[in-house]
Amino acid sequence: MRRIFTSTAPAIITGIAGLIVLISFIMQLILPQADLTKVLIGLRTILINIAVIVAGMALLLGFFRLLNFHLRRVQQRKSSLSLVALIVAIVVFVVLVADRLLNLNLGAAAIVFNVIIAPIQSSLGALLAIFLGAAAFRMAQRRRTWGTLWFLLSAIVVLLTQIPVSSNSLLLPIRQFFDALAMGGLRGLLLGVALGTLAVAFRVLLAIDRPQSE
Repeated sequence: MRRIFTSTAPAIITGIAGLIVLISFIMQLILPQADLTKVLIGLRTILINIAVIVAGMALLLGFFRLLNFHLRRVQQRKSSLSLVALIVAIVVFVVLVADRLLNLNLGAAAIVFNVIIAPIQSSLGALLAIFLGAAAFRMAQRRRTWGTLWFLLSAIVVLLTQIPVSSNSLLLPIRQFFDALAMGGLRGLLLGVALGTLAVAFRVLLAIDRPQSE
């Protein structure tokens, strides 16, 4: 009985919801004015809203779990950075919730994004080339294969795309060439992610994979 509610029923519900959403998109392309299409679009909207709510609750649970992790590290006196992360997370969470619930119109979300999230993303993006180069160098020291060579060349391309070049510089054509290489690789990665997402979606729809089970 427990397996029915923890594995079988969630897989069936997920499959039915996924099929409804998939069929609604297909019907919207084939018969956009049909009554059945309108009904399926309405069901799709409801299912997507439910998915957004579930994803929001999962994100909230993950946030509190992360707070609990840092709180334990603070109690065990393992890292002072955990205390800083804990204080910042609580302050940002309280400000965002208060701004949303009390209608203070402080623009807290925009401030948090522009002051905290965007600089961190920029810093991580700038360090990506350094991390790739260091990883490629260490890999080349341990084993020298064609895969290692390709990884090293990819790291060099990413590093060259991070170098600032003025519009009047003679290096601009070289920079544009490497930008095109990096963009091609990025599109390949996005295509691979899309194909992988489709494969996982069909495996869930066919109950081959059951991520909801224990």
